[in-house]
Amino acid sequence: MIKTIFSTCIVMALTPCHAQNIDTHGTRITMHIDTCNFSLMDVFHGLIIEPTADNGFKYAGYEAKVHLNGGVKSFGFEMTCRGRFANKNQVAIEFGARFDAKERKWVPDFGDASEDEISDLKDVTKTFPLDSRNSSGFYTIQDDQDGEPSRRMRHISYCLFHETKAICGDGQVKRLVDAKSDMLPYALKILRSVEFSDTSAEAGKGINP
Repeated sequence: MIKTIFSTCIVMALTPCHAQNIDTHGTRITMHIDTCNFSLMDVFHGLIIEPTADNGFKYAGYEAKVHLNGGVKSFGFEMTCRGRFANKNQVAIEFGARFDAKERKWVPDFGDASEDEISDLKDVTKTFPLDSRNSSGFYTIQDDQDGEPSRRMRHISYCLFHETKAICGDGQVKRLVDAKSDMLPYALKILRSVEFSDTSAEAGKGINP
């Protein structure tokens, strides 16, 4: 169930990152999380939150601010590595989606939610395909239904699969009371720039949907 994922808060410390290949589109950042090696294009000059001993070197993150509509808006998302899984759905359901083999598309997964809860969540939850430079997967957006209206957010969760590895995570992309605060296109721009680095041991291997 997606709401369970989004309620988790992981504390991470900021550490220097390694940059390479500065070009007109931004700076390509090399990242290492557990057994996942990849890079992303930082076009918004954001903050890279690297894995630390405090989180077992298993979590990283990205945060950025964008000048939009006369103000400054921010967004961010976490990143974690998954490997050694039998199929993609084994990982995807942790992040609120599953691949429907019959429909041949990614759909929301609500875990152990009741029928009434699922009925309510369907109205505020959407799942879409997501492709990066050499990986593919999904992203799911879900709006808060509880709490003070002024504090309700739109959340994103996602997974990008490449051979035997996956980068997954979640974050926040919009304050629902502010129609001009939609940061989803900016978050997707970063995620679509992700490029995995192959290792000789993994090349040619694949995972079933």
